[in-house]
Amino acid sequence: MRVFLFVPCFVDQLFPNVAAGTIKVLRHLGCDVFFPEKQTCCGQPAYNSGYTDEARLIAMHEVNAFMQYESPDKNGSTIKFEAERDYVVGPSGSCVAMIRSFYPDLISDDPRYKDVKEKFTSRVFELTEFISKVIGVDNFSGKLEASVSYHDSCHGLRELNIKSEPREILKRIDGLKLAEIPYNDVCCGFGGTFSVKFPDISVAMADEKLRNFASTGADILVSSDTSCLMHLQGRARRTGTAKRFAHIAEIMAESIS
Repeated sequence: MRVFLFVPCFVDQLFPNVAAGTIKVLRHLGCDVFFPEKQTCCGQPAYNSGYTDEARLIAMHEVNAFMQYESPDKNGSTIKFEAERDYVVGPSGSCVAMIRSFYPDLISDDPRYKDVKEKFTSRVFELTEFISKVIGVDNFSGKLEASVSYHDSCHGLRELNIKSEPREILKRIDGLKLAEIPYNDVCCGFGGTFSVKFPDISVAMADEKLRNFASTGADILVSSDTSCLMHLQGRARRTGTAKRFAHIAEIMAESIS
């Protein structure tokens, strides 16, 4: 199975271990992983701020970065993205949702991208979604002594309908205890530019999420979006909360070490 890795900005710039963990997990599950180096931001910050024209240009570039990818393999053949057989996988529900939910409306009126949904966006998956729906969650297992709670990111939960997938994966890790956060479907307060425009509300929402997390007694807060983790980890440091915040790809990678 061939996977073309989609690395969002937050991961690329701030959490490279998440990308490394994603590659490790995918290879462990038997995937050949390729990285289109011309990929950039998915355009979500521009789109959410109302800069539709700029977001459209970014979307076109991002599609081209994957669909026009070419690289020689070890046998001298050329690897190209093929929608009929290949997948694009990213460790971010938020950014995957941007591509899958909004790219078709943004660029499909351009003749060059009229079939972008069939040939590209329908092949884009968030990591845990890909493992559950394409590879099969029963093919993953690991071992790690840890107590964790899982935070549902808004885009993953509401745009991609990802709820059970990460939890089923965590339950496949021997020695790991999963404790649910009260009101786990409530936003953490980040929301991209929301946290900039409404900082007081954003901080209050983060504090509430951290209080609910503390009530579980778990040591690690796990999520599939680094933006949520960055927000909550930053607030925890300011308030002196000694907890670990980890992307699910990192936890999975540790469990198969």
